[in-house]
Amino acid sequence: RRRLERAGEYDVIVTSYDILKRDVTLYTDLAFHYHVLDEAQYIKNSNTQNARAVKSVRSVRRFALTGTPVENRLAELWSIFDFLMPGFLFSRRTFMNRFEAPIQRQETRVAEHLRQMVAPFILRRLKQEVLTELPPKTERLMPAAMERPQRQVYLAAIADLRRQLSGSGKLSGRQRITVLTHLTRLRQICCDPRLCCEGYTGDSAKLDACAELIQNAVDVGVVAVDTV
Repeated sequence: RRRLERAGEYDVIVTSYDILKRDVTLYTDLAFHYHVLDEAQYIKNSNTQNARAVKSVRSVRRFALTGTPVENRLAELWSIFDFLMPGFLFSRRTFMNRFEAPIQRQETRVAEHLRQMVAPFILRRLKQEVLTELPPKTERLMPAAMERPQRQVYLAAIADLRRQLSGSGKLSGRQRITVLTHLTRLRQICCDPRLCCEGYTGDSAKLDACAELIQNAVDVGVVAVDTV
């Protein structure tokens, strides 16, 4: 905070989204030549504190870097451009009526018009274009079948969810949250039941497979492990 009060003494200031939210009032009297966002997907929701804090900082030129495609939702594209060039894609309501709603109705002419507007300001590069020395991606599937104790815990969790939802027609808001909670629990059980089941003493198929994979890598000298 004290360093930020002497911002004029520095050529570059680096901060995080969380710290910027906390210190945003300290930026009121500051103006920057360049404002560069890394992981710009953190401002994809224009209603968040992240987005409001970032957009409140005064700057002459702005850049947004993200490894997440901006085509996921048009609202995300609008929010990032609202940081880069406020007003270029109009207000949120105008953008929604003029572009978002028609494109959701599969109006290709509107989609092409939006693409032509934003394309000159987007530099998109694929990994193979940037890191040419990287070898092709290799995927190896390693099955990890549950042993009986872990399988019993998993099946019991499924039975509990079915019991809670039995006789339900359309799911209520609370029931949807229940489903999401149970799905998270099922994923935890698949990884290691000890993540959510206190007192579990059985094995974990994935943990055992991971330990075996690491040990094999150590044995052939692919990785080194230091023990303390």
